[in-house]
Amino acid sequence: MILIGVDPHKSSHTAVAVDAAGHQIAQRRFVVNAGTFRLLMRWCEQWPERRFAVEGASGLGRSLAQQLAAAGENVVDVPSTLSARARLLATGGDRKTRCRGRPPRRSGRPLPP
Repeated sequence: MILIGVDPHKSSHTAVAVDAAGHQIAQRRFVVNAGTFRLLMRWCEQWPERRFAVEGASGLGRSLAQQLAAAGENVVDVPSTLSARARLLATGGDRKTRCRGRPPRRSGRPLPP
């Protein structure tokens, strides 16, 4: 079984295929337009036994998750908070764009007690 994780954004979706051992086997970025779903499905045909994990399937990824479900695909939701937590544990910070080794920027606001 191949797990295809999708990180949806307004202008693009990034899909990553992961095998049962958790190794990344492929990655592709799709520009969002009228043909995005068709292109995603064509790319995924190489893995007939697959499951989709869509980040924010009840939010920004809702349209994609609904299209996948309507096509008979197995779809699970990955809450955005879980993705942020995974980034925090993997890199020591919860921001995707922060360079490793650099301290996080201070906002000037005190932390809550």
